[in-house]
Amino acid sequence: MLPKRLSARLKLLTLLWLLVAVASIVLTLVLSWRLEGGAAAINDTGSLRMQTYRLGLLLESRAPEAEVAGFVGDFDHTIGNLVKGVPERPLFLPDDEAVQQNMALLRASWQNEVKPWFLAVSAGKAAFDRARIPPFIQTIDTLTKSIEAVNNRYINRLRLFQLVLLALVTVSSLVMVVLLYAWIILPLGRLQNGVNAIHEGDFGVQVPTDHLTEFAEVDKGFNQMSTRLRDLYQNLEQEVADKTRDLAEKNRSLETLYFFSHLLSQTLTVSEAAEGFLAKIMEMVPQAKAGSIRLIDFQRKRMDLIAHAGLPENLQTAEACRRLEECSCGTAAGLQGPQTVDFYKTRPTDLAVNEPLCSRSGFHFLRVFKISSSGHDLGMMTLYFTEAVRTDSDTALIEALCRQLGVAVSNLRLGIENRQLAVLQERNLIAQGLHDSIAQTLTFLNLQIQMLDKALDKSDGKRDRKVDEKLQFIKEGVQECYEDVRELLLNFRTKITRNEFNEAVEQLVSRFRQQTGTHIEAEWHDDGPQLTAEQQLQFIFILQESLSNIRKHARAQNVCLTFRNQDDFEMTIEDDGCGFDTAHLNDFAENGHVGLNIMFERAKRIRARLDITSEKGSRTAVTLRLPQQERTPE
Repeated sequence: MLPKRLSARLKLLTLLWLLVAVASIVLTLVLSWRLEGGAAAINDTGSLRMQTYRLGLLLESRAPEAEVAGFVGDFDHTIGNLVKGVPERPLFLPDDEAVQQNMALLRASWQNEVKPWFLAVSAGKAAFDRARIPPFIQTIDTLTKSIEAVNNRYINRLRLFQLVLLALVTVSSLVMVVLLYAWIILPLGRLQNGVNAIHEGDFGVQVPTDHLTEFAEVDKGFNQMSTRLRDLYQNLEQEVADKTRDLAEKNRSLETLYFFSHLLSQTLTVSEAAEGFLAKIMEMVPQAKAGSIRLIDFQRKRMDLIAHAGLPENLQTAEACRRLEECSCGTAAGLQGPQTVDFYKTRPTDLAVNEPLCSRSGFHFLRVFKISSSGHDLGMMTLYFTEAVRTDSDTALIEALCRQLGVAVSNLRLGIENRQLAVLQERNLIAQGLHDSIAQTLTFLNLQIQMLDKALDKSDGKRDRKVDEKLQFIKEGVQECYEDVRELLLNFRTKITRNEFNEAVEQLVSRFRQQTGTHIEAEWHDDGPQLTAEQQLQFIFILQESLSNIRKHARAQNVCLTFRNQDDFEMTIEDDGCGFDTAHLNDFAENGHVGLNIMFERAKRIRARLDITSEKGSRTAVTLRLPQQERTPE
């Protein structure tokens, strides 16, 4: 069974021809080699006749015994070559039974009769008899004729093989011509006829499909091309309309990308970017009844809602929608590519699971898209549908837009971090300036006061009590000022990033505990969305100022910090110190409450509310509350 592919057939025929050619060459070489070996054997047997006659003449002329012995040795050497063969000449006797028998007879006659007689005649022990030589010559001729007969058979075989090889070449050439015509020329002719028909305008002409794989593929391709040409010719207007529609779709995609690029490049906050982005997406997908964008915090395994459109109140505030592993959207966002969530419109009675909140709200079909940047997932966008719809045509575009939003979110976060870094660098410069100027000056004054105190102790005069009091006041004032400057330096070096708010609080608590020895604890309640970087910074500054006031004025034994992160973010700092009168708390300038004035200004900067309650001689509580509407995740 021949293979279907033309290349395989040609390879097979080439291999067969190569095998036949190699076999022919090998057989020719073997026959030639045997003929050459037989010819050399015939030549050596002829030399045996000459050597026999020469020995006869030498003996008849009474030649010296040594000379005769030398020629006898040559005769032995020639017989030895015939028996053993000489491959390098080449020389060997044919592998024929008659030849081998004649050779054995010649060798035995020489060894047992002729050679001893020649040696005896040469030594003068026997008389020379010419009549004994012809029978030995006859034995040599018999061997020679048997070798010639075998060589004749080899020659006949060689000629016969050459005739067969000639016939084989002739037949194979004819077969090759026929096969080339059937396998190549004929299929090409059919293709040429098809091309001529296409050239004459006969679109749609079909050529027979060849049984060979290569030409079958070419024939199928030609037939498809012909059919396509006919369809194009017949449906040219429809094709133009389709191409125009595709071009309009691409233009719409480019316009959409340009719009989003312009939008995201002008937004100042993540919330503004997300709101504008979602509004445009809802216009692009009118089938969607609602949409939401949530940012993912993988450390807390929570999702923070930053933008929504048409989303019911229960889906905005539901705790299940904030937990990454419990929400259907969060589970889908963990998979590769955009995901479809299709709920039951009518919950089966035998399904022992709770119906998802989205489905209970009427949204039975969701499309979830990842918002990512540089391979890192930042959040997700969810489109809510009341019934299953086909959105495959816009899927690739929406994916690209979500990646663009991810880049914008990442850039906005980087910008915030850069601004924080600039503020931190400026604060470090201020801290260095304070350390190099005021702190060192205070240290110098403290040393001078100590030297003045020692000098007064060594003086012979009696020290005035008022001088000691004033000197003590100066010491305490300089030391307090030095401690204030040192605390200010530490506060200036406080570093806080987006995910290190808790760590910054613990550092302040630990520092306060070391400075005062006062018992202080921090309590955390609930796990709502994180504060923005600016909000975290202001909370930390207000906490620093509050702890500084407790250290300086409260004389407290216990301090409790409470953080409640729900819809509102609330921080409470409560101590059991001496308290103070809050009646004129708002008259900052008149009462010298500069630190409290700064705390209220910081709270106002982030639109938070700061409340201070105190009972003189009992307790003081500072409460900072950030309302829900001001909590915009980054």
